[in-house]
Amino acid sequence: MILKRLGILSLGYTTAIFAFIMGVLQVLLLALQIKLMPSALDPAVVSAISTNVVKFYILTPIMAILIGFIGGVIGALIYNYIVVRLTGGIKLELK
Repeated sequence: MILKRLGILSLGYTTAIFAFIMGVLQVLLLALQIKLMPSALDPAVVSAISTNVVKFYILTPIMAILIGFIGGVIGALIYNYIVVRLTGGIKLELK
């Protein structure tokens, strides 16, 4: 069986979900890093970090969804209209 066409929206949704999971993981790792950061920092630096981290916690998963969806759609379009013509598609073995 040869994969000749990808569902554009389904690939967009799938990559958006994967990107969201990676964005949440990135936020969790940053939170752990900040928690383990030495408390010997200047109070102004700590204040700046805490202000920007809240924005980062909120925006990272949202931006990951958007970028993942757009990347998936563009990738499906490239596959459907360029790669299949050059390679003939991806050979699949399904059971």
